[in-house]
Amino acid sequence: MAILIRPAKRVRKARTKNSEEVLKRLEEYLNSSNVTGEPVEILCGFWKDQQNAISYQELRQAVQDGYIDQKTLQLWMQDYSVLVAGSLQSIWQDAFVAGSFSQPIMDGMAFSLDMQAPGILNWIDQHGAEFVTNCTQEQKDAIAALLTKKMRDSHTVDELSRLIRPCIGLTEGDAKAAARFYDNIVINMRKDHPRMKMESIRQKALDATQKYAEKKHRQRAMMIAQTESAFAYNQGADEGVRQAQAENLLGTVKKRWSSSGDENVCDMCNSLDGTEVEMDADFDIKGRILFAGHHLLPPAHPRCGCAVEYVEVEPPVLLGHNLEVQNQDELAEVTYIGSLENTDDDMIKSSLETYEKQIAESSIENAVIITKDGLIWQCIGSKDAVLLDADMGIVLDGAYATHNHPIGSLNEYSFSKYDIDFFMENDLKILRGIDEKYIYELSRNPSMRDKHVSLEEMMISEGDLARHEHLICYAERLGIGYRRWRR
Repeated sequence: MAILIRPAKRVRKARTKNSEEVLKRLEEYLNSSNVTGEPVEILCGFWKDQQNAISYQELRQAVQDGYIDQKTLQLWMQDYSVLVAGSLQSIWQDAFVAGSFSQPIMDGMAFSLDMQAPGILNWIDQHGAEFVTNCTQEQKDAIAALLTKKMRDSHTVDELSRLIRPCIGLTEGDAKAAARFYDNIVINMRKDHPRMKMESIRQKALDATQKYAEKKHRQRAMMIAQTESAFAYNQGADEGVRQAQAENLLGTVKKRWSSSGDENVCDMCNSLDGTEVEMDADFDIKGRILFAGHHLLPPAHPRCGCAVEYVEVEPPVLLGHNLEVQNQDELAEVTYIGSLENTDDDMIKSSLETYEKQIAESSIENAVIITKDGLIWQCIGSKDAVLLDADMGIVLDGAYATHNHPIGSLNEYSFSKYDIDFFMENDLKILRGIDEKYIYELSRNPSMRDKHVSLEEMMISEGDLARHEHLICYAERLGIGYRRWRR
């Protein structure tokens, strides 16, 4: 799992990160094509299909009756259910994955989000049902606003039937605005063109209203895409932290509300900025609860750009070993095994590769360290860690090291956080790791860093690509090299 070193008289402190980084990552995601591109087109196309699916005769009947019949409402609900199952669930899943990378507290951690976890599956199932119900009700309310007695008395049946179609998919407020837009055009054209036939005026007003409604549809699609993605993104961050806690990678964590603090932040979110609560506690979000658990996390309202920063206030007890070792028997067995006369890079790397072949299949973790002076040390630990002491006399500054991760150990297929801490805090030049599938390497050369893994690649992988991407991002922020390749 890790190479751990016990600092002399040092206690591990809780880690905190700047909330600006959390907000930056959320903003970058919400402005990405994952949110502003395909989801918007899907929603606009969906509403267009709904408009085309209802016949002119059905609209005339609705105007005459003064309400949309139950059969049409049921069909709309089915449409939204298909939208959720066919498109929105995958959009939410992408946002969950992106959100799990959003927290600096997770950077460099050998962790991948389990998309089959009950917390994720239950949220998608429950939120999907709420989305279907809410959107169907909004659509019903919007059309009902156009079928009031006042509207029917002031428009012909044919006129109102044609006006309803482009408003399918709008909110009640937008539908009313579209109706006012239409009426104002009719009034102004009758005034400015008294000789124009009424049918021509109505057609021109309807054409203009169609374009106006399309603009409103696009604005609503963008609002839904960004807000729904923000819901899932923040939920993914929360679920990622909880899964990391379950794996004992994180200890006790608090949530800290973070807003950008600029003039665009509403008064409520501004008042929440910096508020800290326990993981399962609600924030004091005013207004109605939009869905179960709404007040646990941002967004507080549509198009809210706030996020949560997770702050570890107590560390976990890792692998049964506190960093302050209680028993000297827990320390690794360290043996001096020789030296190199030639200490150039190629010779040392070649020697590391030789030792890797010897330790790769071991059932316990071994580390081999070659100091910059060519002294070679072997450190034998347990299945999950090699625990070194700062007083063992090994000069780590500028050293080269490698170690194995045994099959079945807790951190396979890449470096753990403690490997990276060991590399950074002790100024190693090279740190390598090997397991049954991969060899991986940290270096001081930032050009020796693998390319980022796409979300599509991660979604179809078995999980180790997500760990790999975590470390690419972390190495990028640290300004170091990181590579991984197949054995």
